[in-house]
Amino acid sequence: MEEIIAYRQQLFSALRNVANEVSQLGLAIPCDDWYITSGLDVTTPHYTLAHLRELEIQVFGLQLRRFLIEEPLLLPLFDDVSWMAEHYDPSETAQAIVEKFTCLRSQEVLWLEDLSPESWNRSARHPWWGVRSLQWWVELQLDYSHQHLHELSAFFSV
Repeated sequence: MEEIIAYRQQLFSALRNVANEVSQLGLAIPCDDWYITSGLDVTTPHYTLAHLRELEIQVFGLQLRRFLIEEPLLLPLFDDVSWMAEHYDPSETAQAIVEKFTCLRSQEVLWLEDLSPESWNRSARHPWWGVRSLQWWVELQLDYSHQHLHELSAFFSV
């Protein structure tokens, strides 16, 4: 049991670190640089940042809480491409996106830290991934966060 507790503490730390790194990028990058495309990629860093925040709002943050209140839980598919096409606002400042993301992430980590060990084993069914635990969902959240952070970091070579 001690190993799983230590592992979850590492998850909390990693979730916080992503938020800190995103925050540092938000402070370090000049406003105009968020809208520059690179090579064949027409997606701007601003779009990637907004996408990261929307995954936090529309997918991970929302579904985490459903694990504990719904049974049986069927997690919906999320069409992020369509959602972003309808809702992406290029005029929103990168700083506003960063602030919202870091606030959401901080709230989620605090919420996760208070969960009982049994809660982490609660499961839900997803149309693509099948039956998965809350812990798996948090690991997926972290993986997506790292992917987006890597994209942003590579673009800015920070």
